[in-house]
Amino acid sequence: MLYICATPIGNLKDISIRALEVLAASDIILCEDTRTSKQLLSAHGINYKQLIALHQHNENQIAEKVLNYLSSGMTVTQISDAGTPGISDPGARLCQIVLAAGYKVSPIPGACAYISLLSVAGLDKPSLFYGFLPSTKNARIKILEEWAGSSYAIGIYESPHRIIDSMQDIVTVLGECRPIIMGRELTKQFETIKYATASELLEFIKSDPNQQRGEFVLLIYPDILIKTAEESLTSEQIKVLKLLLPELPPKKAVSITHKLTGANKDLLYNYAIKSVK
Repeated sequence: MLYICATPIGNLKDISIRALEVLAASDIILCEDTRTSKQLLSAHGINYKQLIALHQHNENQIAEKVLNYLSSGMTVTQISDAGTPGISDPGARLCQIVLAAGYKVSPIPGACAYISLLSVAGLDKPSLFYGFLPSTKNARIKILEEWAGSSYAIGIYESPHRIIDSMQDIVTVLGECRPIIMGRELTKQFETIKYATASELLEFIKSDPNQQRGEFVLLIYPDILIKTAEESLTSEQIKVLKLLLPELPPKKAVSITHKLTGANKDLLYNYAIKSVK
């Protein structure tokens, strides 16, 4: 049997008893980086038999070897450096090949950054998981444009060297007031969970170099929440804002309207931006 086994995304204690049992009983453990996996196994006192590196560049080649291991009755387990294999990590092609050959594949569930952030997002709407955005700006914008009017929340991963560029594109395409929750270095010592509008989140990340490090997962709230929120503005609040917009920059008009009427700043700003376009 091939087991697909989730491992901690940060805190080494976030691993199940069953995962430890399966890892200890495995004849072969496939892992992205043997050095990282050795630290995990050592921390839990597991005397492994054999570690084999499996990554995006050798997945097809290793998968063929796995078929030989399985045909000889071995137990094979795949892990990634962190989280669940096959979820924006190597593993999908391995599963395809093993399943096509008629062998059983069994999941050992556990940590996943996207699910972890979703659990604290307070979202009661459907969500979709995309994974990593494209690395080039034009391709990234094309994907984001498809989500502009989405009624689903969208989960994405991002790397530290692209987080600012991606956030700038999100602000440009989806709007400054699109609500987003960010999880950075989840379950680790310097974990950050930040809920803000897209523009606020971009400034938060740009203003603190520490917030530009580590692994990121973002949950972009659906456009329907913005539309619903806009509808909650009263006619009087909208009237005040409309009177001020021709005379003042949007942020200043929003600030004054908020002080005069008590309306939510984010809702006012979103309305203002759409009004001046």
